[in-house]
Amino acid sequence: MTPAAPSPDDDELAGLRRRIAKLERINEALMDHVERATDRQGNAYSMFQTAIMLDGRVRARTEELTSLMRRLERSNQALVEAKEEAELANRSKTRFLAGASHDLLQPLNAARLSLSTLVDMPLGDEARAVALQAERGMTTIEELIKALIEVSKLDAGVVRPSVGALDLNELLAEIAASFEPAAAAKGLRLAVKAPPLAVESDPVMLKRILQNLVSNAVRYTAQGGVLLRARPRAGLCAIDVVDTGPGISADDRTRVFDEFYRCDGGRRDEVGLGLGLSIVRRMTLALGHGLLLTSRPGLGSRFRLRLPMATSAPQPRAAAHGGYGVA
Repeated sequence: MTPAAPSPDDDELAGLRRRIAKLERINEALMDHVERATDRQGNAYSMFQTAIMLDGRVRARTEELTSLMRRLERSNQALVEAKEEAELANRSKTRFLAGASHDLLQPLNAARLSLSTLVDMPLGDEARAVALQAERGMTTIEELIKALIEVSKLDAGVVRPSVGALDLNELLAEIAASFEPAAAAKGLRLAVKAPPLAVESDPVMLKRILQNLVSNAVRYTAQGGVLLRARPRAGLCAIDVVDTGPGISADDRTRVFDEFYRCDGGRRDEVGLGLGLSIVRRMTLALGHGLLLTSRPGLGSRFRLRLPMATSAPQPRAAAHGGYGVA
């Protein structure tokens, strides 16, 4: 019989168990290290891929932004060139109209004088009516030419306002006196209401603005009256031209300042070119004055002009006559 193998004693077994446990701990530590290393390598690779992708996107966006900036530069340059061409065309148009107006107005004035002479001659009623109609047509053409030249100069920026202190009350009285006959002929009351005031503006341009506003008010008002009022408001001077005319609809209020536009609410038998309010808008912009329109159909309209109060003594009106400066 083969003798039985000797059984290990308790000390040897305990030592083996300790070695096994130590090896298991070492193996566990190694596995943990390998896993962490794998994770780090995987994260690093992922970050590397992400970096490459972001770099591509940044390059694409940079190229796109550069392209857009170049297009914008080209567009800006084109706009500058177009603006210069438009300004040159405006100046050329102004010079042409200024030159042509002299040649146009001379024969027109001669024709008007001839028609006036013809009207004064002994004529039949029918011939006199035709002559008067032709004379009115000549007057309209002359006004149109002058208005177009004025609009052209304002658009070209060649008008140079000469702003200074002026006596507003004297100017309002002068305007009211000039329109009183036309208002009286229609049975309208034309009133002026203003305390003593001095304002800062170009006297010729301000007079032209108010003349156009009062002219429209008288033209389109059938009954009632027109009020020319001025008073201090919030550190400025507010000049109102108020009428009891047909009023202006909300749609028309956005268009009345356009060239050749006339509202349907007014009397169509009155002569009007549709340029008065267009000139008013251009002049107020050139002067830096505010302009506000409020109206209620059937009740009338109010045009409010806002301009600075004078900080010095007003100039004598005699020194303010003449045209505004032209470059």
